[in-house]
Amino acid sequence: MKRLLRFLFCYILALIPAVYGYAQRSQPIDQGNVITEIEISGLKRTKLPVAEKPLRKFLGREGDGLDVDMVYAAIKDTGILEPVSVEIQDRINRPPGKILKVEVREKWAIFPLPVVSVSSENMGFGGFFIDTNAFGLNDKFFLGGMTRVKDWAVKGWMAGGGYMHSPLREWFPGWAVAAFFSRDERHDTDQKNYDLRRFNLDSIRVSMGIAYPFTDLFRGTFGFSYHEMILRDYDSPLMSPESGARILSMGAEIGVRRTHWDGFLLSQESASLGYTFSAGIDSPSFHALSLAGAYEKSLIPGFRINLYTGMLYDPEVPVLFESSPSSAKVNILPASFSARHYAGASLGLEKYLFKLPLGTFSGHVSYQAVYARGSILGDTFDHGVFAALSFYLSQVAIPAFSVGAAYNAAAGYLQAAFSLGMSF
Repeated sequence: MKRLLRFLFCYILALIPAVYGYAQRSQPIDQGNVITEIEISGLKRTKLPVAEKPLRKFLGREGDGLDVDMVYAAIKDTGILEPVSVEIQDRINRPPGKILKVEVREKWAIFPLPVVSVSSENMGFGGFFIDTNAFGLNDKFFLGGMTRVKDWAVKGWMAGGGYMHSPLREWFPGWAVAAFFSRDERHDTDQKNYDLRRFNLDSIRVSMGIAYPFTDLFRGTFGFSYHEMILRDYDSPLMSPESGARILSMGAEIGVRRTHWDGFLLSQESASLGYTFSAGIDSPSFHALSLAGAYEKSLIPGFRINLYTGMLYDPEVPVLFESSPSSAKVNILPASFSARHYAGASLGLEKYLFKLPLGTFSGHVSYQAVYARGSILGDTFDHGVFAALSFYLSQVAIPAFSVGAAYNAAAGYLQAAFSLGMSF
């Protein structure tokens, strides 16, 4: 018994330094250096919880060691706020701690957006009414339409609208609904924009979905949609499908994303994996698997490397539901190109040029490559150069727009490029 008591006594003595060391390590080095409060000024329409939400992750962090550029990136990533200043101040009252004090400027969120697109083959005219901060909740609303003109005649039109709700609380899903109708003279083309298929088509699409934030980095989405394609009479159809089709689709996606601010450009690192099952009501059912990634990294402030990748595997998809090259994250294929499979990559450099009151200009150039497999062309491989001038808006709640040119070296085809970034 004495031997056992002696052993327990020695064992407890031996544990004391370890327990004491653990307790020391588990306590903050300096409680007065911990961020315990967020203070935001400059809000007019935006609700306070909306502005606080991306900053809550900084609570509990040490104030002196905090990278302020991370705070700038979190504010800019809202899409509706622009940071004016960021300070870390001492709390005057008790308990001790630091205050993350932020001044912001709200971007213009409600505006009519005219849409004009011009290429060697088509022209498009239209407009949308957009509110990117509906009810001050960072919700998104849009409603509008546009027409497509070719040879000075209207060849098609579309109209649609949607609403996306962003949750204010953590661990609570957001949701989105949208509906579109289009009547168009559809042209599916090859790499040189020559027609492979040509027919008249009405399209109805209604979709609903939810987005669930698992953490600040990880998010999952789930949605379903109804899509109906209606063939109409056409004087000179080319490789037209025999009939229209209706499908019900269900899909899920999981993604990770984080942002960085280098003082000039807001960069991101993101990846996503998605799966969709489409049940044919009067057409074959099919599955689709998609991958996407983006890596933007500043080499020096205002000068970064950009890498974008995209993949789509959709082996049984009917002709009517084939996808555009946007699935491959490339610009060197015409927008009217369609295929079942894509695997694309774009590697380039982007340089900050100058800043205006409305935003920041940058120039970028990239080399792109894409593999595609379609129902007519079979396996194809294309590569080429894309160059553009981008304008990142600091006072208007649109992420960016860019104009440029893309040259497909494999096909010997040059086309103008225009893109408008919208986060819906």
